[in-house]
Amino acid sequence: MLKAVLRSPGRRTPARAARLLFALAFALAAWPAGAGAQDAGEPAGGEAIFTVFFRSAPVGVERVGVARTETGWRIASTGRTGPPVGLDIQSFEAEYDAEWRPRRLAIDSLRNDAPYRVRTQLADGTAASEIEQGDDRLTRSGPIAADAVLLPDFFFGAYEALAARLNGRREGDAIPVYVAPRREVTAVVQGVRRQPIRTARRQFSARVYRLAFDYGDLTLQSDVWVDERHRLLRVNLPDVHLDAARQDLALVSTRLTGVRHPGDADVRVPARGFSLAASVTTPPDREPPPDGWPAVLLVPGTGLVDRDENLGGVPIYGDLAAGLADAGYLVMRYDKRGIGQSGGRPESAAMDQYVEDVRTMIQYLDRRDDVDRERIVVVAHGEGSWIGLQAAARDDAIDALALLAAPGAPGAELVMEQQRNRLDRLEAPAGERERQIALQARIIDAVLRGGAWDDVPEPLRRRADTAWFRSFLEFEPADAVRRTRQPVLIVHGEADREISPQHADRLAALAEARRRRESTVEVVKLPGVDHRLLAVSTSGAEPEPEVDRYSQLLDAQVAPEVVAALSDWMERTVPAERR
Repeated sequence: MLKAVLRSPGRRTPARAARLLFALAFALAAWPAGAGAQDAGEPAGGEAIFTVFFRSAPVGVERVGVARTETGWRIASTGRTGPPVGLDIQSFEAEYDAEWRPRRLAIDSLRNDAPYRVRTQLADGTAASEIEQGDDRLTRSGPIAADAVLLPDFFFGAYEALAARLNGRREGDAIPVYVAPRREVTAVVQGVRRQPIRTARRQFSARVYRLAFDYGDLTLQSDVWVDERHRLLRVNLPDVHLDAARQDLALVSTRLTGVRHPGDADVRVPARGFSLAASVTTPPDREPPPDGWPAVLLVPGTGLVDRDENLGGVPIYGDLAAGLADAGYLVMRYDKRGIGQSGGRPESAAMDQYVEDVRTMIQYLDRRDDVDRERIVVVAHGEGSWIGLQAAARDDAIDALALLAAPGAPGAELVMEQQRNRLDRLEAPAGERERQIALQARIIDAVLRGGAWDDVPEPLRRRADTAWFRSFLEFEPADAVRRTRQPVLIVHGEADREISPQHADRLAALAEARRRRESTVEVVKLPGVDHRLLAVSTSGAEPEPEVDRYSQLLDAQVAPEVVAALSDWMERTVPAERR
């Protein structure tokens, strides 16, 4: 089951929130709630492959097996789901007794490239868990119903147990669910219907159970499809735009693209030895100006982000592309090398390689007949701003540069700052705080100065001992800013807790020190806007939401103030219409 989701009632959902549609040969056959229980019987054993969709776009695959054991049942899965989920399942195992009462849960995975491991034992009405999340290790114990279904966040194979337990359930029935390793909630059956399905190989009938997961202060809806063998066929979570469909069903589905705009067109741009996949968004229902559109290139940030820069479910660049295109600009966004539909191998790439990818996209824009080559702007977000900065310093074809939530400290200093901030949020004890800071310092010393890797856990070393991390630690924003000559806009949310607003002041001071007349700099600070460029509540002592609750915000939108700040600055710097 998914984490509690904070929903924005004002979210605009028309063309940009397309849904997964299944083109089934038969029409739906209504089946009154509670009528005709499913045939009794055990689930069929064997493997199944599920495709995971977010906003109708495929983002992952999970391979799931169900097996009868000497003492009961075992569900196991492996797989990987990209942003915004960011989950690499190395091993998932849930064990139940013969009556589908839970006994054990074991998870070995990576979440957003950080280790996430859980070991839960269930006995005598208690769930006892050992949890490793990134560098943190903790234990948790709490009550659990004897017949609860184990549904940890984003592990869709776990729903096989729920599919088995739904056999014969009617409207109003309740099933306890343990959102491992956090809490117990209740799933209530709101209705049941029959769904005839025809595939290329066969036709059959599924049962679709409409469920409401009651978190007390929040209710999440879900449709769970179960086939005639009592196996999971599909999980649809409309509140958070997630869908997992078994391969035989996904093959007969018709998919609409996720974050789309009427002006979107998909292109491929040749790079060195591979190609980069991109979307070009033009102003809808408007003819290009005689000199072409002013163009904006959105540079993706760090991590496993695609062209929409889904950060915790917020399609930052999808929203920006739509807003800027509506304001009269041609906007291009692209999948990073090795991500989404782009080729290339990211594991050996340092910052320089990503800078050259930006320049490749700029050259593409410069060649387009509908682009005004005298008005090409680069917009970059977060640590991706450093890639945009270096590209602007090297390429005179870039006419202006906008930096959103950008860091202004050197790489090694920024890493230590973020480590301290994380420990502050966790309210770590003094001893643990000193240990973690010392460990981070040893890692930096090992990467930059060839220090010893002694006492550095192997997973941390694998993530740190890379060309990318070395180039990140070595980066000095002052050097890059000094070499730029373009007008610069710096936009920073005052509720940003990942990269504090003081970084905007630091970058501005560097940019103002330039001596060229055209090298102007403007700073816009936005109250109540966080690192994902969302408008958040600031009524309490701390800005909301917390960084570690990003996955709860799968229905959110970039604050309109961000688009307004960009549009206003560009209208004065590279206007949509030449004067």
